[in-house]
Amino acid sequence: MASGSGNADQALGPISVTGVPLPGSPLSQAADVDVVESEAIEAKGATNLGEALSDLAGVDSIGTGNSVGKPVIRGLSGERIKILSDGVGVDHQQYGVRHMPTTDTFLLGRAEVVRGASSVLYGSSALGGAINLLPPDIVWDKRIEGETLTRYSTNNDQWDTGIKATGGNGRFGYSAGIIRRSAGDIETPDESTYFPPAPSADLQDAPAYTGKLGNTDFDQVNGDFALGYRDDGGGEWTARYSRYNDEHNFLLPPPAGNLPPSAGEEGVGQYIDNEQIELAGEKEAGGITWKPKLVWQNNRRRSNAAGTPRVAGFDNALDIEFDQYTARLEGQHGPVLGLDGGTVGIEYVTKDQVSRGTTQLSPGGDVDNLAVFVFEEKGFGDLLLQAGLRYDHHEIEGDASKTANPSQSVIDAEKQSYDVVTGSLGGIYSLTDRLSVAANVGRGFRAPTLFELYASGVHGGVAAFQQGDPNLEEETSLNTDLSLRWASDTLRAKATVYRNAIDNYVFLRDTGDTFNGLPVFANDQTDAELIGAELSIEKDVNDWMTLSAAASTVDGERRDNGDELPLLPADNVRLGAEFTPASDGWLRDPRGSVTLRYYASKDAAPGEPFAQFDDAPFGSASTDDYFLIDLGAGFSPRIAGQTVHLDLAVNNLLDEDYRGFLDTYKGYALSPGRDIRLTARVPFGG
Repeated sequence: MASGSGNADQALGPISVTGVPLPGSPLSQAADVDVVESEAIEAKGATNLGEALSDLAGVDSIGTGNSVGKPVIRGLSGERIKILSDGVGVDHQQYGVRHMPTTDTFLLGRAEVVRGASSVLYGSSALGGAINLLPPDIVWDKRIEGETLTRYSTNNDQWDTGIKATGGNGRFGYSAGIIRRSAGDIETPDESTYFPPAPSADLQDAPAYTGKLGNTDFDQVNGDFALGYRDDGGGEWTARYSRYNDEHNFLLPPPAGNLPPSAGEEGVGQYIDNEQIELAGEKEAGGITWKPKLVWQNNRRRSNAAGTPRVAGFDNALDIEFDQYTARLEGQHGPVLGLDGGTVGIEYVTKDQVSRGTTQLSPGGDVDNLAVFVFEEKGFGDLLLQAGLRYDHHEIEGDASKTANPSQSVIDAEKQSYDVVTGSLGGIYSLTDRLSVAANVGRGFRAPTLFELYASGVHGGVAAFQQGDPNLEEETSLNTDLSLRWASDTLRAKATVYRNAIDNYVFLRDTGDTFNGLPVFANDQTDAELIGAELSIEKDVNDWMTLSAAASTVDGERRDNGDELPLLPADNVRLGAEFTPASDGWLRDPRGSVTLRYYASKDAAPGEPFAQFDDAPFGSASTDDYFLIDLGAGFSPRIAGQTVHLDLAVNNLLDEDYRGFLDTYKGYALSPGRDIRLTARVPFGG
């Protein structure tokens, strides 16, 4: 079941999801899976991955302006969420709370969200879930089919212009897309600000900045290009190249830059470049559908020192680059040994990282992972069981020769290896034709990263000095969930409860020390537990109106002292209505929506990123509760014989003064005010 976008229907129809033993409908899987289509993402006006998925129950987004949206699944994010490109894990240096996935939503075909531990298919990092980003399908039997996109967002004066197309002659095919995004500074409601010395201590929670927030601009040019070939034996072979190129500023808290607070906002410029080449195939042989993939990824993240915006050019403060190579072979088979079918596979990943800047932060080093896995299913009448098993051998080593300014821990680094077996068991039982119950238990693991083991430097994006610990052990988790699902022609509903117990949970601990005025956070470990619940409902009242609701809550604690875990979303509820009245005139395909969102108040966890602003002379890391209202409208007229899809999205209609708990600017600024997004999409070909 997919959540409504507010502007477009996300009904799944015949969609077949891939992160399961055998491709099939998400409604028939034991795992908790949702699908969001590109059509809904574009109509909504989403400009980053976190925003595109945030309407799903149990999925939230860590935001920093409009350029950054990091998905959060059941309270876990960053290194505990696996981002995949067409089934292969990719890395975007996600150790940073503001480090966004390097995939453009306009260039997607759809996104599949799998909640719960997914290590069996996807390996290390999938403790909280996985997000599989699938490219658009090649249209083999048409010369050309595509669309152009133009969007303007009023809040930050952002223009998005893109074009994508696909086609083929039956044997050869192609797809291509490119988009440019150019945005100015975001704007918040213009409320009172606070700088010490102030007339009254009761103003201490007021933000340092409101109104137009300087140094929140960004520019991107992103593209995706593929060629495909169909052989005489029914095989399909594709070669795909994609690139994500981003330059942005982050607004810094005073006085994290070079000037006194009274001088105005200061920022830090960052430059992100990600390239990827994928060679993939699908061929049946010996009764098995084989899916080989070879993927090369190059990711380079550069950041200036605090107080140096991007307009000044790169100052060589932070420069981390890696090449990652993945070879993966999956085989999907039918009935065998009494089983209904499943997937077997082997995967090898090797990563070579260098750190060239004057600040080490994450060092150079090498990471290797070899895995074999099997994922099978078996039906027993109304009961479907799905089970998997995986073995991983993981090696990681910091390398001083690949680090321009290595810390002592990198100089002394020794190779560390981990051998881990993970497994999962899930079942879905059909109580009636419409009602089913599903349960899952899964064992996950995550090896510590180069950053967690050896970090040593100022992280300008979060205004802190961060330290690693070379003695960290691997995280292991035991995830269980139970859900009740209803699916009929007019009503779709799902209620889920879950528990995720994580041993050796890695977190950043506030040491109480400072470095050049910045707090020092050190990586540490403890056992943790997350317990939560999700609810989603969609009801078709009639042919032209659908009502929806979604709610989620999660509580996460350290098991040693009961302290709350960092970066958990606030409890939230979403109520929505979508309208699609019939029209035969010029006002073709009319559609509208209204969405009401409520977020509960929430206190920052001890040592959480930006928690220092609870004790700063301005701002707050803890947030009050708030309501937001969003509107959507659109229609698809024919102009000069050409269909044009026109959509309007109004976010924060009432220009509410609020701080989002997962908004990383919350400590010293307000969250964005009213934003009106106008989108025009023009299909062609077909």
